[in-house]
Amino acid sequence: MTTRYRCLHLSEQLQMLGHRTEIVDWWDETKVDPERPLQFDIIVLYRLMISPALERLITAAQRLGKPVIFDTDDLVFEPDLISAHRAVRDLSEPDQRLYAEGVGRYLMSLQASDAVMTSTPVLAELARRRGKKAFVHRNSLGLEMLALGRELYEKRPRDAGTPSVVIGYGSGTHTHDVDFREAANALVQLLTRFPRLELWLVGPLTISQSLESFGQRVRRFPLTDWPRWFELESQMDIALAPLEMGNIFCRAKSEIKFVEAGAVGVPIVGSDVDPYRDSITPGKDGLLAASEKDWIEALSSLIENPERRTEMSAHARETILQRYSPQARAADLALILPELEKV
Repeated sequence: MTTRYRCLHLSEQLQMLGHRTEIVDWWDETKVDPERPLQFDIIVLYRLMISPALERLITAAQRLGKPVIFDTDDLVFEPDLISAHRAVRDLSEPDQRLYAEGVGRYLMSLQASDAVMTSTPVLAELARRRGKKAFVHRNSLGLEMLALGRELYEKRPRDAGTPSVVIGYGSGTHTHDVDFREAANALVQLLTRFPRLELWLVGPLTISQSLESFGQRVRRFPLTDWPRWFELESQMDIALAPLEMGNIFCRAKSEIKFVEAGAVGVPIVGSDVDPYRDSITPGKDGLLAASEKDWIEALSSLIENPERRTEMSAHARETILQRYSPQARAADLALILPELEKV
């Protein structure tokens, strides 16, 4: 999914600006071609570990005066911050060593590149601490997402008097179990207090027995592709975006959950951490929570007030169209490109 945001969507934005682009899949380092990209003026390496072929490519590009940009939307390049990545804690010792080796190789790619482009200010600041010039280019919708979001938003019922209220959350991996716990106790209390409340959970997630006890009011859906996720989210009344407080890995995350919820017109409550604090105007296009009390108050205000949900969803969609559409992000990119060409 992040490849879509950082590669496909970036390519669309560049094409809007009149540039020719090409995307090649180099997750398998044996497929890295050190010659083919040299026909382009700028080379962007999205989350690629250093390898002999990649080193040859970077050296050749720099010899020709062609900037090489390391791009990332996750904290994958700081060996000293590996402990913040929760998934690593559950790995065996050999796998932890392998992961640490990968982080070191990402760092080598970053350091060998001419500049860094990231999805968030936190990542950009960490890159600057490594002595690199860094630019923030936030994630946004792509053309397909924009179109499907519009279609689903127009289908959403405008009558707020439906008998049930659905709160939803999407998880890509079990590493989000810790994030979900930020809101879990509040959800137990709210499901107890509001008999018409339902909780929809999409993707892998371990929940407490307290939540399991609500039976069919807690619905589970398998991990799915993004169009199906958009369809499911468009049927929700409120979306959740919890992140573990005080974790630098979470602080470096982007605001994709806010963008996707806004695209289909669903109001969101997110943790009061960098990605959502930077993107949400509290009380207008979303709400923030930093404690169990905050989660209860924010969600209660939306559960009890359907008119507020409708108003907030409209503002959220307006924010997304203004700041996170392909056109808006292409305009931002137009300002960055001259700087990239000079690095």
